[in-house]
Amino acid sequence: MKRKDSHTVRVTVLVHDGFEETEMIAPVDLLRRAGAEVTVVSMTGSRKMNGSHGICVMSDALWEDFADAEKADCLFLPGGGQNSASLRNDSRVTETVKRMFEAGKVVTAICAAPTVLDRAGILSGKKVTSYPGCLTGGEYEYLTDAVVEDGNIITGRGAGCAMEFGLALVGKLFGNDERRKLAENVIYTEA
Repeated sequence: MKRKDSHTVRVTVLVHDGFEETEMIAPVDLLRRAGAEVTVVSMTGSRKMNGSHGICVMSDALWEDFADAEKADCLFLPGGGQNSASLRNDSRVTETVKRMFEAGKVVTAICAAPTVLDRAGILSGKKVTSYPGCLTGGEYEYLTDAVVEDGNIITGRGAGCAMEFGLALVGKLFGNDERRKLAENVIYTEA
């Protein structure tokens, strides 16, 4: 789907092995249902990625072959302890986070992945959430809400919040009418 300005909405998802399956797949599915062009990019050098609960997923592209990460409207980082640690320690990822944030793009992360945003230095003065205990002592306001949006940053708490998080991304990128229609279509009851 295109936004009213006829721009195709593009989302880049950066993933290492050990990602939390629900936190990646639910938001990607919702974004694609809304009409976003979503590219799941493996940072491992292999298109086959291993989830934290033994579910393997094929990426759409390898980082080495994908030059369009920063051309996207939105960057999405799924959680999972191992994935988040690998993303956080990958300078390609933290530099991409910084540049996309500075360019005013939407930067999103769920579960432990907001620690990547913290490492990239973009959370100062922001309201954020994460899996309990992941973000501690930074210069941000930590909230325990399922999903927190502050400017062009959206953070989510964990796997149980993946649908709400995905719908928040749809709302930010396509508007609240599209979010409501999609929630209704997938029989998701919002509180």
